[in-house]
Amino acid sequence: MSDLVKLIELLIKSKWWLVLILFFSFLTYIFSSEIKRLLDLKILNSDIVLNSINDDVIIETALNDLMVKTKADRAYIFRFHNGDIYYNGSHKSKMSCDYEVVNDGVSREAERLQDIPTALYSRWLKDVIEYKMFIDNVSEIDDIRTKQMLELQGINALSVVPYYRNGKIFALIGIDYINEIAPNNNQDKRQKINEMKRMSNEIGSLLK
Repeated sequence: MSDLVKLIELLIKSKWWLVLILFFSFLTYIFSSEIKRLLDLKILNSDIVLNSINDDVIIETALNDLMVKTKADRAYIFRFHNGDIYYNGSHKSKMSCDYEVVNDGVSREAERLQDIPTALYSRWLKDVIEYKMFIDNVSEIDDIRTKQMLELQGINALSVVPYYRNGKIFALIGIDYINEIAPNNNQDKRQKINEMKRMSNEIGSLLK
């Protein structure tokens, strides 16, 4: 123990710490611009808003690819969230259109499709969950509320599927046909559903 104390005293007397300070000060001065660049990069990488924007661009690009591949006019993602709280403490479930891409000349509907009570469209949601929302002609839909909602958006045909994560429904991903009817590509309905599920699962995996 006494040897260690002597060593520390010797190092202190030799002013080694002063030499190190001067050395690191010199390095900091020489590489100041590089250090600043690295610090700025670290700040950018930790910027929640910037990261969110980058993620949104990736998802919108994937949605646009879906729209192009299916020859649709609009592609979108609905997500579920809690709304108001009832007096008994339970939550009012709602859904909002978080992402939307459209072709030229097609209206954007996402802004007015926010905070929609799921109870108002329970039949539509049930059909989506059961993979029945592959409609070639909206006018043939029996549920009046659903038909009016879709016609208000100018939709002639659509396909919507649920996206699951960890065994729970996480989002709805769909495409609308506005200017044209859904293309007949000689696929039977099961093939069409499986292909839409595959593409939607790829997009859904991008959601945070």
